[in-house]
Amino acid sequence: MKSIFITCFICVMITACNNSKAPSTNNATTPDTTSFYPIATYFSGQLKHFDSAKATYRLVTTEGTKKDSILVTSAAIQELVHSFVAADISDSIQKKNYKESVFRDAGTASFNINYTPLNTLVPVRNIDILMDEQTSLIKRIFIRKQYLVADTTVTEQLSWKTNEGFSKSTSKETKAGLSLNKTMAVRVILP
Repeated sequence: MKSIFITCFICVMITACNNSKAPSTNNATTPDTTSFYPIATYFSGQLKHFDSAKATYRLVTTEGTKKDSILVTSAAIQELVHSFVAADISDSIQKKNYKESVFRDAGTASFNINYTPLNTLVPVRNIDILMDEQTSLIKRIFIRKQYLVADTTVTEQLSWKTNEGFSKSTSKETKAGLSLNKTMAVRVILP
């Protein structure tokens, strides 16, 4: 995993440095060699780690003033995890719609890899990956999605904290102004 990040980070830095060169007058197309961080692989790795550790999960659901908490197995959280995996934009079809920026965040001792859309019609509106600058391991991933379902605008805020858990907050607002807010937080319980 560390080698994947180092390779991605080097590609990003080389690409950033090459962007300062004068534009070429050659009209030949070149293949896209930009590498986006494969977040689906990261989420799958996290789930394998939890499964190998025989983890259970505490699912806390909050909807309005109602709060519920239950213990669940990994099979019960697959739909929730799918929202994270489906946000992967590293394939050649998706990544053309996004731009990547990388900066060092001294306050959190992290590198922040950020993906924002060039096309506002795509559902994934933002991805922030916080990576420890000493170990090159991911600390957190934040994802924001927004899309329409019939006359309802759905906004999802996804957050994953390495080896600890994740959450999904969903806000739905109709054109008539009716809204629903629901948060599902999953805490990983290791034996």
